[in-house]
Amino acid sequence: MDTNRLTAPAPLRLPAPLRWALPALLSLGCLLASAESAPQWQPQRTLYPIGGGYEEALKGFSREVIKQARGTAVRMLMVPAAFADDPVLPEDPAILAEDVELLRQACEAVVNRTQFPQGCVVGSVPLYVAADAHAPEVLRGLNDQRLDGIFFTGGDQGYAMKILANTESEAAMKLAAKRGVVFGGTSAGGAVQSLAMNAGYTDAGDSTTGLQKGAIDLWLGHPDPNKRGLVFGSRKLVVDAHVYSRGRLGRMLNAGAQTVDRLGQGGLLGLGMDYDTGVSIHNDSWLGPVSGVSSGIVVDFRSAGARHRWVGPKEALSARQILTHVLPPSSAVGFDLEARMPTVSGRRLPWTGRGWDAPQWFSRQSASLILSGDISDDLGGPVLGEFVRQANRQPLGTLWVVAAGYGTPADAQTDLGRYSRALSQAGWRGQTRTLIQGQSFIDPAQARDASGVLLLGGSQALLKSALTDVRFRDFVRHAGRSARVVMTERAMTAAAGEAFNAIDEPASEDDAIAAFKANNAVLRPGLGLVQGAAFEPRLQADKRWGRLYGIGARARQLAVVGISEASAIVMHAGLAQVLGQNPVVTLDARSASFLTGDNGALGAFNVLLDVYEPGERIGR
Repeated sequence: MDTNRLTAPAPLRLPAPLRWALPALLSLGCLLASAESAPQWQPQRTLYPIGGGYEEALKGFSREVIKQARGTAVRMLMVPAAFADDPVLPEDPAILAEDVELLRQACEAVVNRTQFPQGCVVGSVPLYVAADAHAPEVLRGLNDQRLDGIFFTGGDQGYAMKILANTESEAAMKLAAKRGVVFGGTSAGGAVQSLAMNAGYTDAGDSTTGLQKGAIDLWLGHPDPNKRGLVFGSRKLVVDAHVYSRGRLGRMLNAGAQTVDRLGQGGLLGLGMDYDTGVSIHNDSWLGPVSGVSSGIVVDFRSAGARHRWVGPKEALSARQILTHVLPPSSAVGFDLEARMPTVSGRRLPWTGRGWDAPQWFSRQSASLILSGDISDDLGGPVLGEFVRQANRQPLGTLWVVAAGYGTPADAQTDLGRYSRALSQAGWRGQTRTLIQGQSFIDPAQARDASGVLLLGGSQALLKSALTDVRFRDFVRHAGRSARVVMTERAMTAAAGEAFNAIDEPASEDDAIAAFKANNAVLRPGLGLVQGAAFEPRLQADKRWGRLYGIGARARQLAVVGISEASAIVMHAGLAQVLGQNPVVTLDARSASFLTGDNGALGAFNVLLDVYEPGERIGR
């Protein structure tokens, strides 16, 4: 699909010499026959935020610039306003020169030399500090009428706007945007392209606290009118970068909720791009196409009737029915910013679902279940304390600690020792016995009438093999039916559901990006302690957001549940409640549509997210 067809056509506009004669021309029926009456070219206002890097996505930016270019060369200018907190560092001019050359090479790779015989001409302006925003050399560059594109480097978006807001340079850029100059930028240079700007984390913020209100520095132009993005930036979006690789979907949800608080009517859409991936924004009404190595994601608090509140002493986000869309590179995929609706091959995909009224997942177990995201750094916290409290009820029996899915018996033994000591320190008064799946003899009858069973999982990939052990599965089944309380930890929590994602534990930012690829999820049958659900532990610390979407694409009927570190879900008598320090996120893909992008990235449309904080029951 050619996304240009989805933008409004340029209005018919006659050359000035003929305007006075229009009535006569109409009366003579000569208008359509007049060669001089061909419509003039009308520029689009185009923005192009990139989620980070200076590689493949620069080609996408260059293509957008080339569409608007009208000279014998494609002329672009690079602006280093976001470069550093303490400029000018000695290496800044050298780095800028390297970035300029990367943009020139990307442009040359896609330019048509027949149409533009002089190829691509890329320069820069020395805009590093506040005084530079008024410098004649900088203003000459920004006011060059031959310019086709302006590109912002990465760095710090807050710093960039401190030196640009309400200056002659920003005014020159606004005029350039009006005449059709395409504005792009990477990382911080992408974030400045929305008027409402996410300036990044505060000192209290990171990927594990991104859902707390005070974790982000959101610039909405009030009360300080200088604290905003570019004045000609999008007024429908809040742009963020490195969203997958750095686990920033939480801070996107946070920003979206805060714009609802400030602006009402569902607030602004969130747009998140990942490394080396960009997207065009046309006339602030149409989004697409995406290009690069990954994909982008849109967050919408209006279309599915999302509601939210801030709970607890940390003012953490609790929200229901947040609509999300993952946009992969594809000429078929676009997004209507006016209607807040994705389109695929010209077909609109409106939201028509309703979300979960109550958990559609349930436990057939008699035992209480505690599904833990990972308490290894919080063994003295409330999750293990609740397990011990329930196990300590009279009469005391045996407490079993069982390890499975570890790389070596020594690794398993280390964890068994740590958790056994922690149980004693938490107040466990009875006997503790330990087992290692694949090393110890496991008698399923041992689990009967146990005071408690704690199941430790090493790796989800290694649990594929462990779960084929019939004795181990029977042990878990007996524990669920007759033990007082069963707790799963880390990878074993993933295995507790109807199905689980049997892939390696994430170890890098690349793994977080790869999780948003189509067919990345490898689903295997779980232990079935909980039916109708699949679980992912360590949601925030390991940046596992993409795994939720991957499971949802493979098993739409399941509720996909991400449990953060230092938190757990406690299930008993048909109720499920969050316990601990951090949130639980559920994904509902029952009304979603999925496809695969040109680069193998997952496309996902109309996927719901719910966010639950400690103390809340899971459900509406």
